[in-house]
Amino acid sequence: MTPKTRTRTVFVSLLLALPGCSEADLRWTEARFRTDFEAGLNADMGWAEPAEAQSGTVPTVHADHPFRLRVEVEASSPGSALGLQVRRNDGPWTDVLARDFPYPDEISTPPVSIVSPEAWAPGTPTRDLLQTSTGEFRGGAGLGLDSLSGPVPAGQSEWEWPLVIRRWADGAVMMVSGDTFEFRLVEEEGNPVAGVGPAAVRLRVPEGHLGGTYPETPGRLGPWQSSDGRLWFPMEPAETYNVLMMMSSDDGGRTWTEVDGDNRPVTDDLEGFATAYRDGTIHILHQISERVVYHAFSTSDAPGGSAGWSIRDELVAEHPEPPVQAASLEALSDGSLVAVFASGNRIEIRTRAPGGGWTPADTLVGGSPEGWILSGPQTTVVPEDVVHVAWTETNGSTGRVHHGTLSREGVLGPRTVVAENLAGREADVGSVAPLVYLPETGEVVVVWRQADGRLAERRITSQGTLAPMALVSDHVVTQNAVDSDQVGADLVGYQGRVHLLFLDQETGGIYHTESPGAGVWTPAEAVVTGIRGQWVRGQPVSTEDGRTVYGFVYDAGSDGGSGMNRYGEYDLGREPPRP
Repeated sequence: MTPKTRTRTVFVSLLLALPGCSEADLRWTEARFRTDFEAGLNADMGWAEPAEAQSGTVPTVHADHPFRLRVEVEASSPGSALGLQVRRNDGPWTDVLARDFPYPDEISTPPVSIVSPEAWAPGTPTRDLLQTSTGEFRGGAGLGLDSLSGPVPAGQSEWEWPLVIRRWADGAVMMVSGDTFEFRLVEEEGNPVAGVGPAAVRLRVPEGHLGGTYPETPGRLGPWQSSDGRLWFPMEPAETYNVLMMMSSDDGGRTWTEVDGDNRPVTDDLEGFATAYRDGTIHILHQISERVVYHAFSTSDAPGGSAGWSIRDELVAEHPEPPVQAASLEALSDGSLVAVFASGNRIEIRTRAPGGGWTPADTLVGGSPEGWILSGPQTTVVPEDVVHVAWTETNGSTGRVHHGTLSREGVLGPRTVVAENLAGREADVGSVAPLVYLPETGEVVVVWRQADGRLAERRITSQGTLAPMALVSDHVVTQNAVDSDQVGADLVGYQGRVHLLFLDQETGGIYHTESPGAGVWTPAEAVVTGIRGQWVRGQPVSTEDGRTVYGFVYDAGSDGGSGMNRYGEYDLGREPPRP
């Protein structure tokens, strides 16, 4: 250990020294935090920054980013196992439980927990790395998903816990930048261990970090932008506490917080979830197993100027349970709503007049041969309030994309086969990405994932004819991330061009490509790397400096858990690569 490192270690130990209350034969002699979660168990690296310790401040850790705590203890005789307790901002002490990250094993999602290590197999022996104790080194281990260590041997031993502090926990409890978390060692019976401690860290929520859990199998989600520039996005706080929250950012996506959390809808579990935004209201279609409900949220520019939930848990329809929840929603110019969702093996459409209820009669898209499943609806609306609908039809071995329209009067137009080159498994029923209408050309753009994993497009012209099929990219795109049965792609229109984000199956990164016209696409370029992307949804939004960007929220790899929702931007004014 270098002299500089030894000086820092002694300082941290003295800084943390507080009276203990455990038995005299067990003493906590040193504590050090590692912010590099991938550092080797016995490597002398990845510690909290030297400047932080030398200035007398506590180390900083990021929300939803695992870190580690290594402790050194001395025992005059063999003792019981060690555990950890934590308190937030001088609150009560609670046990630190083993709950993995990002997926907490469907048990609970606490603010702080022990997680699986990446740098060692649980139980790997430690070496004498910390330097406060001069006693004979007798062992210790790097811990895994265990709330307690092994028995403490006589002499000196070292133990290292992998930990995480979450942005959101059960109860929709939100941690914020500046929160202080103190850790103390306890014996197996719960008695605090004497010596140094508690050891403290301060939390930082990175810019653009939402945390929480992504809505499952989403249609359009936003982020929507109100006229005052604020951004809005719906999500859940945790997989184990899956209530509906409306998140908002008033600083261009750098920081996010929930709005009107005291009046959330009662219906939880965000599956088959879609939104539409018009005139200061975010309309929300929310499908669960055998019913669909409607919520509405008034943004800060709605009449009255008070943001909050205005309609909650209004029943749209009860229906046969579909193989996969899937829904899409459009808000028409007169305030009417058109809801399209999977119903059994077919597609159901319901409409809602302004200020009225939902139509009681079913409008069903059917007519396929026995054994075919209709699912994965995506929609867009064009002038005269005509709603375009695209969906998949699969039979277990093959699949196709169909397209149809719904007039303002609720009349279904003829159905058209757009493509017949889809995979046909249940995992492929959501192979169509959200539709885009281009007012500059009058085209509706349909993008889908082919059986070979690549994206393709066709356009419905303003005359109602189908343009030739074109390949969007050679990349193989993610399908069925987190058991979603959905393609990992999103697209928007801006100034006559189509901008598309997709999740690359091999790397997990987010890529962008754009199209200036039918059948022409630029080479895909990486936008976000170093993640295992699983969902992405976005909209064109204006920045504080007057630019227009493709603002998007993505799941960086939660595996269905929580903590990986982040906000990103792609500048729509930048010079695109040549096609």
